[in-house]
Amino acid sequence: MKKRKWSIFFLIVAIIASCAFFVYYKYIHITKHPESVFNNDNKNNISNSEQALSKSKIYIAFLGLDKDDERVHTIGNFRTDTIMIFSIDFNGKVVKVLSIPRDTYVDIPGFHKDKINAAYVYGGMGEKGYALSLKTISDFLGINVPYYISIDMQTIPDIVDAIGGVPLDVEVNMHSHGANLDKGYQILDGQKAYQYVRWRYDPMGDINRVKRQQKFIIAFASQLKSKAKDVSTYINLYNTFKGKLCTNLNYEQILALIYFVKDVSPDSIEKFTVPGDFYDLNGISYWKPDIEKLNEVLQEFTK
Repeated sequence: MKKRKWSIFFLIVAIIASCAFFVYYKYIHITKHPESVFNNDNKNNISNSEQALSKSKIYIAFLGLDKDDERVHTIGNFRTDTIMIFSIDFNGKVVKVLSIPRDTYVDIPGFHKDKINAAYVYGGMGEKGYALSLKTISDFLGINVPYYISIDMQTIPDIVDAIGGVPLDVEVNMHSHGANLDKGYQILDGQKAYQYVRWRYDPMGDINRVKRQQKFIIAFASQLKSKAKDVSTYINLYNTFKGKLCTNLNYEQILALIYFVKDVSPDSIEKFTVPGDFYDLNGISYWKPDIEKLNEVLQEFTK
C-alpha cells in the first residue's frame, strides 16, 4: 500500500514538474522569439491585401470608442473615433504609429463611402464591428491589419489616475466644450487627460486632435516606463483595464508584446498621419485623403 502511495506521489510530482517546465519553456521561447506567436495566426487572412505580412512585423489597430451615456441613451451606437495603427517590427525593434483621422472618406466594404469611423457601426458593433473596421482599414491602407486593441475612451481617466498622472506640455488654452486646461507644462490627472485627448475645437479640428493623441500616447508610455520598478502601478493598471479592454490578441501574444515594448524607447516611436484636406459633401465635413502623399507615408511606415 505504501509503495502504491509513493508511486502516486511521484506521478503527481512528475506531472507538476512537466507542467512547470512547459510553462517556463514557453515563456523563454516567447521572450526570445516574440514574433513566433503571431506567424501562424489565421487572422492574417482577413484582408484582401496583396502585400504579404512580414514574419517579423505585425500591424495592430488601436480603436478608441466614443461611447458615453448620452450616445447610449439617444442614438444607441458609437464609433471608433480614435484610430491608430501600430507597426511592430520585432527584428528591427522599431515601433511606428499611423493615425487615421476619424472623418477620413473611404470605401466601407459591402456598403458605400463614408467616414472610416462608421465602419464599426455598419458592422453591427461588437466583434462584427471590429472585423469590418479592420477590413476597412486594411483595404484602405493596402496592408494587412489583423489585430485590434479597443477601449471605451471614457476609461482614460481611470487609466491615467492608475499610473499617477501624465506629465505633458499643453499647447493651447482649452476652455470650451467641457475642457478647462491652461496652456503650459503640467501633470495631467485622469479628467484633464481625457479633456486633452478629446478636445478638437480649433480651426484644424480633429487633425490637431490626432496630433495631440499621438503626443499623449508617447507621454503615457514614457510615464509608464519611468515606473517600471513600481509593481503597484502595474497592478493598478491591470485592475483598471480588467474587463474594459477588447482585443483579439491571445494571452501569449499580449505577453510577447509586453516583453517587446518594455525595451523600446517611447521617444523613438515614429509618428505618421494620413495626409489630406477637408472635404464638404452634402453639408457633411470629411477628411479626403491625398492618395499620392499617403503612398509616400506608407512607404516610410511599412519599411
